[in-house]
Amino acid sequence: MDTSGLPVPDAIHPLVEQLQEALVLETKYQPNLQLPITTQNDEITIGARDGSAHVLRCLKVWYDLPSDVFFIAINLMDRFLTKMKARPKHMACISVSAFHIAAVQMAQSLDADHLVSISQCKCTGGDLKRMSEVIRNKLGWAPGTQLVTALTFLRLFNVMFHAAAAQLGLAELYASIVKESELLLRLEMVACDGNCASLRPSEVALVLLCTYLDAAVNRLDNSAEAAMSLVGTPGPSTSDLAMAATPAHQMLRLVDFAAELQKICKIPKNSLYRTHEAVGAILSKYNAQEQTPHRQRLVWRLSSRTARLLRPTDKFTSNLPAIAEHAPIPSPSRIRKSWKFTRRHGNKRR
Repeated sequence: MDTSGLPVPDAIHPLVEQLQEALVLETKYQPNLQLPITTQNDEITIGARDGSAHVLRCLKVWYDLPSDVFFIAINLMDRFLTKMKARPKHMACISVSAFHIAAVQMAQSLDADHLVSISQCKCTGGDLKRMSEVIRNKLGWAPGTQLVTALTFLRLFNVMFHAAAAQLGLAELYASIVKESELLLRLEMVACDGNCASLRPSEVALVLLCTYLDAAVNRLDNSAEAAMSLVGTPGPSTSDLAMAATPAHQMLRLVDFAAELQKICKIPKNSLYRTHEAVGAILSKYNAQEQTPHRQRLVWRLSSRTARLLRPTDKFTSNLPAIAEHAPIPSPSRIRKSWKFTRRHGNKRR
């Protein structure tokens, strides 16, 4: 494939080869979910799938595992649901079993019984192991298999953009505005949405990174305008030079590089627009949640027997006496001696 149009062919040539290898395997590991929105014939719905995906994300945080475990588990779960029809009561066991397989793949030892207890999937450790074996057989899973997911492309695109920015003298600026941890969090939220499960992983990763860069450039542009307003209103020629020298304007030079990556991945414009709308809707909800304080009302559900044993705590308050900050504190030995003296001679004093 001709890559002469890329801004930095020498720096990214090995990365382009890695990208082409990943694109070859992309179709092999891509799910094609056809889940109903509402329950039909006792089938798993898209809502049940999304709920299980969020549980896997919580398990990843609970066990402090790398993002690879989460994305491998999501891929195994979606591909299994693509091939097999399962009942809703088996959804939790399927998802947690996929998570267990992914953890073993990434050399993360998890106790099956503890995983079942934490996930509350209503199955036993033996059920989890048997379901894991069923998933391996149906998907032809072999130990050491390297899956190609959206995470694979996101990391690769991030490295390629950084190399292109370095060639343009923007390496430090790119590193300061693009945080891989933030990219991974946003990609996890996209992976939890079943409407994006059947989209091309390379397409999702490219749209996500470009959307993130666009938001970062807008923040830089707003900061530059605010700084210019504080300095004063320059003349027309000075304003043009100032806008050309702003970091936001310099980052726009990477737009051509994104277009070249789109050509390498063979992503049609119509498909890119649809993916942008789907990913943008998810990220808008995520950004809105970041700006509002999280309020969660927890309700304890107790049995009647347990409720009878508990003491009422609505009026249970205790007032502690104030402690003088600068008052001398007697040593414990003096306190004991004075207490003994009072008890021995208290009646005589009276």
